[in-house]
Amino acid sequence: MADPATPPAHPEHHRPIPAWLLSGLSTVEDVVYLGVALVLIGIAVAALYQTTQTLVSSHQSFAETVTTAVNGVLFVVIVLEIFRTLLAHLEGGGFQLRPFLIIGIISVVRHILLVGALSATQNAGFDHAQIELGVNAGVALVLVIALVLLHRSGATTDMETDA
Repeated sequence: MADPATPPAHPEHHRPIPAWLLSGLSTVEDVVYLGVALVLIGIAVAALYQTTQTLVSSHQSFAETVTTAVNGVLFVVIVLEIFRTLLAHLEGGGFQLRPFLIIGIISVVRHILLVGALSATQNAGFDHAQIELGVNAGVALVLVIALVLLHRSGATTDMETDA
């Protein structure tokens, strides 16, 4: 048994990091996250504006116009979910798993709607479109199951542990 007063054979030389440095780096991180959040809001506003402009001034068929509009609006929802996740992090909520699952589900549903509408309006290859829809449906199912399991576990963040 080793003597507790004896230093280890290979002492590690760790100098404590000054608190002012850690605080400064944390502030820089928050400023960068704030910048990213502002960019995301700008993207959401620009995408919503573009979607509205396309919806109003489109010369495509009604089905194609509506499909494009729904695709654009779902993109805005995805961007806003990412923004919300950033806000939760800035408010001290830690890493949030639920928003990423929701973003994944919305993305897959968005893609399913787009592929389905395109295959219906453009007579795309049956095999390719059907395989793509099947894979996306499988991904959506897995993400929904993960969301249900997360909800049943009662965890609000990925960082929680049973203390």
